[in-house]
Formats: sequence, structure tokens, C-alpha cells
Amino acid sequence: MDTPVLHQLKFSHFNEKARFALDYKGVAHVRRTVFPGQHRDVARELAGTSTLPILVLDGRAVPDSSQIIAALEELRPEPPLYPSDPEDRRRALELEDHFDEQLGPASRRIVMSELATDVDLMIEAFSNENEQVRDGIRAGFPAISAQLVETFGLSDSRLEQDLGTLRDAGELAARTRGDSDYLVADRFTVADLTLAALVYPLAHPPQAPYGRPSLPRGTAACEAAGLAEWTREIYARHRAPSAAVEAAPA
Repeated sequence: MDTPVLHQLKFSHFNEKARFALDYKGVAHVRRTVFPGQHRDVARELAGTSTLPILVLDGRAVPDSSQIIAALEELRPEPPLYPSDPEDRRRALELEDHFDEQLGPASRRIVMSELATDVDLMIEAFSNENEQVRDGIRAGFPAISAQLVETFGLSDSRLEQDLGTLRDAGELAARTRGDSDYLVADRFTVADLTLAALVYPLAHPPQAPYGRPSLPRGTAACEAAGLAEWTREIYARHRAPSAAVEAAPA
């Protein structure tokens, strides 16, 4: 089998979800990073979609972080992310879907709301230490900010709703865990990975790749929701070193 190739955005929680799974399972893979704005063309060409991540696995393009994890469970069952017990597995997948659909968009907008008001945060998130990119972001920031507002529907009222969704996720996680450190079956599963990955830009776990801009308001909200410390602990225990490898010469 050819080495799997992950087409990714670096600063994206759904892309981090796929990276987390690949690294947790120790699946050697190539990462090809796409700059925001260009990713839609890449996704459309690879899989007929508009978003990343996309994992090219044995010549097949697998879009969507949840589908990627399902494919990795078949490719490398150990260590498992899906519980073996059918009811536990159903609950873990139900939580994965819930967090993807509810928390994922809200967390993204919380991040984008902060980036759209601070050019230095925007540069830190996307410049990749490239001076030309930094200069371009600074010069074009008013237009970039306006585009973010339009693309993600950012507003004060929307932000309040999203912060409410973050709080709801924290309450759901606390209820579900009870006295356990984990959401399902008292062990690390896809549910824990998903929740941790979706708030990683707000929680700032040291093990997360690529560096993370400091988002004071978002991090404070994540702390208040009771998710920041838990996420950092999940990363400390389970976020394995990168399994990415360099691409072989063509």
C-alpha cells in the first residue's frame, strides 16, 4: 500500500482530529498543507467536496474526519478508538456526531471571531513564519476580516450563541463522564478524541502541532466551560508524537 497522504489545513480543529487519529494509531503518512482559500479547489479535485481534511488511502480519497477515523479503524484496529461493546460503540459514535455537528461549527466561529478583530493573532495563526505572507495579511487585514465575517456569519449575537454551545458541551461532557476521566466505557475512545480536538485551539495543549496563537477570550470561555484542563490532560495522555513522514521523491 502506498503511504497515506493527508491533505490538511494546519490551524483547523477537524484537521487536527484526523491528525490525532493518525498519530494515535501510529500510521505513517505524508502531510500536504494547503493554504486557506485554496483548500476548496484541492478538496473539489480530490473528492468532489469543499473542505479538508482528506486522506488519500491506497488511491481512495476519504473526506471528513469521521470517515477518516472509520477507515483507520479498518486499516489499523489497534489501538482501538471504537469500543468493542456494541452499546458503548453506539454511544461513542453518537457523541462524536453530536460534537462534530454542534460544537465543531461553534468552536470554529469562536476562533474566527477573535482572529477577525486582531491582525497579530491572524498573522500568528496563518503566516507560518513567512515574511511575505505576514506582510500580505497585515496589508489586507480589513478585507480578510470582512471576508471572515461574511463567510462564517460572525456577529455579536452569533458569538453569544456559540459560547452557549461551548458551555453546553462542557456540561454534557461533565454529566457523561461522571467520576471517570473518559466519556465512554472508562477508556479513551473516538468520543474523547473528538471533543478534545474540537476545542484544542481554545485549550492550547502543549502537545498540539504547529504552534497555536493565544486566543485570550476563547481560552477563557473554554476554561469556564470546564473543558480546557480536561483537554490538556487528554492530550498529555494520548496525543502521540507525529507519525508524518517526508514524501518520497517523485
